[in-house]
Amino acid sequence: MRSVSLEEISTATRISTRFLEALENDQWDQLPGGVFNRGFIRAVARFLGLDEDTLIAEYDLVAKDNPEIPSLSEPPPKAPRNWRPVAGTFIVIIVAIAIIAGGWSIYRFYGPRIVSMFHGNSGTSTSPVIATPAPSADGPPSQEAGSPADSANSEESANMADGPLDLKLEAGKPANVKIVADGKVVFDGHVNPNDMKRFAAQGKFEIASSESSALFLELNGQTVPPIGTPGQPGSITLTQKDLKPAEGGSH
Repeated sequence: MRSVSLEEISTATRISTRFLEALENDQWDQLPGGVFNRGFIRAVARFLGLDEDTLIAEYDLVAKDNPEIPSLSEPPPKAPRNWRPVAGTFIVIIVAIAIIAGGWSIYRFYGPRIVSMFHGNSGTSTSPVIATPAPSADGPPSQEAGSPADSANSEESANMADGPLDLKLEAGKPANVKIVADGKVVFDGHVNPNDMKRFAAQGKFEIASSESSALFLELNGQTVPPIGTPGQPGSITLTQKDLKPAEGGSH
């Protein structure tokens, strides 16, 4: 009805045409299952300007009528927890943070004055002296073009100019997941169905899961393909290069 081809949808949503054809033909056994089915429907609906919740609700009805379609189950009820020890620990942490912040503020605002007063009484100056190399007779020194340092600096500057990365994670099955952002571990633990998490990075994400089909990932709002074979562990590295250029942008 909207005269949009499967190739256009695949390019915009990063979902292969094979999965798109399976969705249109109700070939559920051709889909990866888990949370990916719902994620694919949501991504396609968002691109076409359709109501995501309505299409997801229709899919849930079909999934309940057809047990062959993998669908998300309701998470088991959690037993009530005793929050008193946690609240006490939280209060202690807040007090410690307040003390540290107060000490840092005092040092930040009054430390330079104390140092200035001390050096003023001793007759010395605290003004920094920056030494610069004298120019040679042939002119100022210059770095050789194409050196490894120039390449590394150029690549780092390009990555920073592209802006931050936003990773959205939805769990469809229980799995052990590890997320590394810019070389720092930001999550390493177990996820349950319907868990949702968000992470931020400047240049790179590294994701590993004990179950490839347990995760549905979005990078800056763009759907990420499955990270491996269903039923097997999988991993993926995501950078700015994995983002599809904005429509109408420069090439």
